[in-house]
Amino acid sequence: MGRNPGKIIDANNADVLNAIRNGASLDYQRRIPAATQANVSELMGTLTRYRPLYNEFCDALINRIALVVARNKIWANPLAIFKGKDIVNGSQIEEIQTGLIEAREYSPGRDYLEREIFGQHRLDVRSAFHTVDRQNYYPVTVNEAILRRAFLEAGGLSNFVSKIMAAPTTSDQWDEFLLMTSLFKAMDSGSGIFRVKCPNMQTLSATAADARSALKVLRATAGRLGFLSTNYNPAGMPTFASPDELVIFASPEFVANIDVEALAAAFNMDRTDAPSRIIQVPQDSFGIDECQAILTTTDFFVVADTLIETRSQPNPVGLTTNYFLHHHEIISASRFAPCVMLTTGTATVIPAPPKAPVLGALTVKRLDGTDIPATGAIPGDTVVVSAPVTGGDGFEWGVDFDVRYNLSSKTKIDNEGVLVISPSEKGGALTIVASLAYRPANNPQSVPTEKNASVKVEIAKAIKE
Repeated sequence: MGRNPGKIIDANNADVLNAIRNGASLDYQRRIPAATQANVSELMGTLTRYRPLYNEFCDALINRIALVVARNKIWANPLAIFKGKDIVNGSQIEEIQTGLIEAREYSPGRDYLEREIFGQHRLDVRSAFHTVDRQNYYPVTVNEAILRRAFLEAGGLSNFVSKIMAAPTTSDQWDEFLLMTSLFKAMDSGSGIFRVKCPNMQTLSATAADARSALKVLRATAGRLGFLSTNYNPAGMPTFASPDELVIFASPEFVANIDVEALAAAFNMDRTDAPSRIIQVPQDSFGIDECQAILTTTDFFVVADTLIETRSQPNPVGLTTNYFLHHHEIISASRFAPCVMLTTGTATVIPAPPKAPVLGALTVKRLDGTDIPATGAIPGDTVVVSAPVTGGDGFEWGVDFDVRYNLSSKTKIDNEGVLVISPSEKGGALTIVASLAYRPANNPQSVPTEKNASVKVEIAKAIKE
């Protein structure tokens, strides 16, 4: 069934009959001529005498006409504008979000090896799958006798179908609204929505000063969302939101206390565009204590219809037909979309970024912990090089040692900083280099950062025998 088979609101009976005829079978079009106000009664007689045509007429009346009429005359879900395109094939939506690439320092003197040139450099890619989680139907019974009486009034058919489908369609729309608003609580209960404290705008006694303060909070929050950050989405991915993507879901009390013109100016939008960017939601529909409003983007809702149609089953004994409005859809929310809650409660505290490990000055001691004499270490000695590291919580790190300017290949240093000086080492100085490599523990695919420190180990001249 199409979403909009044609405007037939306030149409007379002839208009409705012709709308049905235009999409009917060839047999129907051959037997039922175009309707006029004068031949409506005659056509009704023809339809009732030939049951296959009557069944086709009734099905088209409900499937093609009723839902269009009802949707334009009943309460409609205000959040429906955020639904995606209908999914004809399949029952799943996949979201993909990529992370950032850490810059690498180019050095013209570096030997770029095959691993760097031809190796794999994997992105931090995360995905989320949204599947069909609503499969509802709404039954309604059409009485043939009442349908016949609808032909007696000029606009009887239009009124008839609107009354018949008002209840199931309104029920469907209301259920969809409740399911979509419940996503706010589900997201908050699962991953937690970032909270920003705001004056209490839930009471109509809120002052002008409170309104100005709330407006400042909204404007500042919107400004922060314009920059890449991992703080404002439950997935913890680097995301941002442009001003034209932002949507405010707020209680009627909150909206009543806020100057809409001032709010529109704060978000650089025309006042006429404000209603589509400021969606009123009853405070209890959020399902979250102390929630006044939620600032997010048009990508928050991952909602799409997979099936909307009616099926019928006639009752030959009762001379009635049961119609079943089926509605299947994906109703979910994106963990990648920036989302901030304005609350009267406690604000979310952004933890300080972890401090990277710091490599301190290297020290050299004898194996027994005593200082090396001013004359230097003796060839054949074993000394210990210490590389103090401070900080590093939230990081993976390690220290490697290297000895340079050694004349003997037997002079070596291990990963613990234990330096064995070859007996054949001649006088001079060795240079010990400690390399600290670290990267965030939550991003093991990132390129480690390196910091170096060095110390000289003087070698006493070999004693001649």
